[in-house]
This record gives sequence, C-alpha cells and structure tokens, in this order.
Amino acid sequence: MKNIFKKIKVTIRTYVNPFLVTILMVIGVGAWTEQRWQAELDNYEDRLFRHASGVFDAVQGMLQALNEANTLERTQIERILENIISISHLHFVVLKQEGDLILQIGSAPESLSLNAPEGKSFDGSELLLWRKIPLRNKVKGDLNGKGEMVDLMNDAADPVMILGFNVPEESHILMAAKKSIFLTSLTALMFIFISLITWIMVIRSRLFARQLEAERAHRAHLEELGLAAAGLAHETKNPLGIILGLAQQISANPKEPEQSRIMLDHIIDEVDKAQARLGSFMTFARMRKVNAVFVDFQEVALNVAEILQPDFDAAGISLTIDSPALNIFADAEMLRQVLVNLLLNSLHASSPGEAVTVRTACKGRTATFMVADQGSGISPELLPRIFHPYVSGRAEGHGLGLAIVYRIVEAHGWVIGVDSRNPRGTVITISRIVLREAGV
Repeated sequence: MKNIFKKIKVTIRTYVNPFLVTILMVIGVGAWTEQRWQAELDNYEDRLFRHASGVFDAVQGMLQALNEANTLERTQIERILENIISISHLHFVVLKQEGDLILQIGSAPESLSLNAPEGKSFDGSELLLWRKIPLRNKVKGDLNGKGEMVDLMNDAADPVMILGFNVPEESHILMAAKKSIFLTSLTALMFIFISLITWIMVIRSRLFARQLEAERAHRAHLEELGLAAAGLAHETKNPLGIILGLAQQISANPKEPEQSRIMLDHIIDEVDKAQARLGSFMTFARMRKVNAVFVDFQEVALNVAEILQPDFDAAGISLTIDSPALNIFADAEMLRQVLVNLLLNSLHASSPGEAVTVRTACKGRTATFMVADQGSGISPELLPRIFHPYVSGRAEGHGLGLAIVYRIVEAHGWVIGVDSRNPRGTVITISRIVLREAGV
C-alpha cells in the first residue's frame, strides 16, 4: 500500500505543472469567452438603442411637424403610427401627460412605471425608450363620438412619449457573434489540450529515456557480475572435478575400509550436486543469444519426454504429451531446456499416481503450450517470486530452473503465466509463440 501511495505521489509531482498550467489556461479561455460575449451583448444593446433612438426621433419629428401645422388630431396620429408599427419592430406608442393617458397605439403593458422623465430599459425581449417631447398645440380627439373635437392635453407640462420595441431572442448578429466566439474558444481549448498531451508525451519520453539509460547501466553491471561469477564458477568446477576423480579412484580401491567407502560416496554425491548447481548457474549467467528457426514443438516435446520418462516411471507419475505437429518459431535448444526445467519441477511437486500433461492450443497466428501437474502447488507467499534466482519451494532445490525459463521466454518475446492453487496443482502457460503460416 505504501508503494502505491508513493507511486501516486511521484506521478502527481511529475505532472502537476502541465495540469496546473492547463487549468489556468482553460480558466483564462473561459474568462475571455465570458468577457467577449458580454461585450457582444453590450454592443448589440447599444445598436438596439441607437435604432430605437432613430425611430423615436422620427416619430417625434412627425408629431412636431403636425404640431407646427396645427393638425394634432388623434385619428391622424393613430393612422400614421399604425403604418410605422407595421413596417418596423415598433410594438406600441404611448403618450402620457402627468400620468394621464392621452394616446396609445399597439398593445402596451397595463402598467408602465417610469422612474424618471426620460430613460431606457431592456429586458432581453422588449426595449422601452421614453422622454418628454415639446408640443405647443394640444392633441385633439373625438371623445363623445359626435364629431366634436376636444383637447386631450392641458397646458401644465410637456407630454411623455413611450416607445416599445419587440426584440427577437436570437438575432442574426448575436448568432454570428456566438458562432465566432464558440469557434475561437473551441480552437483555443483544442490547442491547450494538444499542448497538454504534447507536454506529457515529452515528459514521458524523457522519463523513458532515463529509465532506458538506467536499465542499460544496470544490465551492463549485471553482465559484468555475471561474467565474473561465471568465470569463478568455471574455475571452481576444475578443482571439484579433481576432488570427484580422486574420490572415485579411492572408492574403487578394494583395500579401502567400508566406512571410508561410505564417506567417499557421500563426498561424490555432494560434488555431483555442487557441479549440477554450478552448471545451472553458468547456464543462467551466460545466456546465449536466441537462434530462432521454425521447429516442430511435438517433436521436441516427445524427445524431452523420452529422456525424462525413466524418472517419471521410477516416481510412479504419468507423463502425457497432448500436442499435434506444430511448427513454431523458437530456438530448439532453448525450447528443450524450458521443457526439461518445467517437467522436472512438475515431477518433483507430484506424488505417485498423479499425472503431468503438456498440451498446446492455437489462436490465429500464435500458439500456447501448458505444463500442468496435480502436485502440491506453490504457496501464495512464494508465488510472486518464483521466477527470481535462488527461490525454490524445495529444500534441495537450487532455485535457478524457473529463472532460466523466464529468461528464455523473455528473450523470445513470449509471455509466461502461472496458475497454482495449493494443493490442487500448478499450470504454467507460455503464450504468444509465433506459428508458421499454412503453406509457408
């Protein structure tokens, strides 16, 4: 758990700057978008008010012209204003004097609360514009329906004219501005995220380069250690061979006492074990390059089974090769070594009456082979480390067999997996083995 938190902490520390800069840039784009949209709305509102002021001035000019001609009659004004309303966004015209309604054209709201003698307001759908207009003569109208013209105004104050305009919710101007802002913001965000991805890829490539450099240095160091250890092992085998030869010569002498012969046999056994371990170690330390060709897996497996069959028969364990003729791309000698090590491990883990099976499966252009036994299995504590050198579940084991298998599998580009449930047996699977295509 500590390692997981440590990795998360290192990852956050590595990528905090790119993400922090990206967040700040996204916030900046959002602020710019909001500011630009508000500016477009303000500009649109100014245009509306300029247009409304022009209409207001035209209506006021018309009323003042009628005023100069002394023809301010309600019916005439209504006719003219209705024509103006029909060809413009003008919604209504109201003429008031000291709160009293003098004239109304169009559907105005029931209550118009004006907080100043002149002003303007805009609620998104309706625009109002009002101010006093000087009229020297009074507006006349027929109130009683008998054709008698009466004054609709008094001399107390100039009337207030109120114009109301219908404003479309989405004008082509706002739509064009919205589209422009959206495309600009989207382009900026895409650039930001592409920059983030590029930045992360650069960081990852640098980290990967450092890891490769460290891996090269580590491999070079291990190769030096391996060569030194292999040389030491080779030099150690020579005196062991001399000791073994001398012990065998002395043991062959019939004049030696029985007790001495028994001790010499122990010496010979221990030297044999030491030589076997040194041989495995030298194989592990001096792993040669892969010389892969297309070989018949069935032929190699049957050959290995024939060599190991006496050991399986002596232990009372059955060995089965369940594989058709199968051409795979592999180093034949290394494949043989893999099979020997896996089968010997299964043999040592099994009891009399149990079975060990080698079987294959194909999928597309790749093959998989499995070595399955019914033995004691691998303990959960040991399972994560079984491919490490000198890790063994047996007291007499040297722990290099599976380490050698892992290195061979890795050198071929294969994948190895283990399924072991103590005490229900073990299945070791090696997959992603290249098959020869049919007809090749």
